Amino acid sequence: MTVFKYFIKIALRNKGVILSYTIIFFILSILNGSNPVQNKNDFIETRLNIGIIDNCNSELSNGLRDYLGKRNNIIDTMSDEEYIKEQIFLEIADAVIIIPEDFDEKVINKENSIKIYNDDRKIESLQIQNQVNKFLTFVNATYERGEYNLEDVSFALDEKAKVELVESSNNASDNSAAAWFKYYYNFTAYVIMAIYISSIGLVMTDFRDENIQSRRKISSKKFLQFNKEMYLGQLILASMITLVFILGSILLKGKYIGEVNFGKYVINTIVFSFSILCLTFLINNITKNKFIINALSTVLSLGTAFISGVMVPQEFLGEKTLMIAKFFPTYYFVKINEMRVNSFLDMKFEIFMQLLFAVVFLLMGLYFSKTSQKA
Repeated sequence: MTVFKYFIKIALRNKGVILSYTIIFFILSILNGSNPVQNKNDFIETRLNIGIIDNCNSELSNGLRDYLGKRNNIIDTMSDEEYIKEQIFLEIADAVIIIPEDFDEKVINKENSIKIYNDDRKIESLQIQNQVNKFLTFVNATYERGEYNLEDVSFALDEKAKVELVESSNNASDNSAAAWFKYYYNFTAYVIMAIYISSIGLVMTDFRDENIQSRRKISSKKFLQFNKEMYLGQLILASMITLVFILGSILLKGKYIGEVNFGKYVINTIVFSFSILCLTFLINNITKNKFIINALSTVLSLGTAFISGVMVPQEFLGEKTLMIAKFFPTYYFVKINEMRVNSFLDMKFEIFMQLLFAVVFLLMGLYFSKTSQKA
């Protein structure tokens, strides 16, 4: 087991990479879970800075202007489109509303009557569209004999209902615990990929050194036995890294494990780790340049984290982004963490896809390995 011992010995030399990622990960996890049972369920409507360009100046358009003015801050603006975009870009205005000359006629015909420019960088700016739609819905409800009853509309829109959420403390704890485990294991996708590629990749570059390869060829150690011990070292190292993150979740939030489907996270993490180990095997057989391996570790881990739902939830990502993400196992790993699972069959497709990626990476790695041996 000489090769196995040296593999572990060289891996321990690169423990700085593993420790740095692991320590940062657990610090963020502790900060994120400092108050596990706090669950915020309220929504606060934000006053925005909006510009209104009224080209109609009718009773109806003035009513809309007054309604929006009660809930937002009205700022001066111009009808020039470039000027509007500049105001939004400079964050002077969160949104600009343009009311056309035929506003009344379009409202009667229930056509798209208003053009809205909003700041896509601020999700709260979308509430302007909701406010406009709400006003027009109430206005259409009062339309009778060619007239609107704006007084009734104003009264209805100003009326507020007091809503109280009745929820037990146990439910709040369940939701908070589930959210913590979801975010914790989602983020392990980034850390596992970064650590596997960088740590195992750097170890393999030493074993693939020309001098080491020459000494192996003249030694009594058979090629098959050499690879067995080397791959055993990779498997042991990968298993230890994955086990650290699973045990970490137990140490940090062990008392909440009964409130979540912990088995789902464990199985998903193990399958994903195997898939990334096969990806690391592929990278090791493509290149032995340490700089390239470090670059791939950063690019692949961060890149897939951003497009697959680790950093940004999948529901906020575009269709094209998710389409690209489906070509990486991270997408399916995050999807399982996000879904409600009653049995293994509920996540069989996502598990199958991760294993399929593992097989593809492994076969490609073997192909490049055989090619390099022939060379």
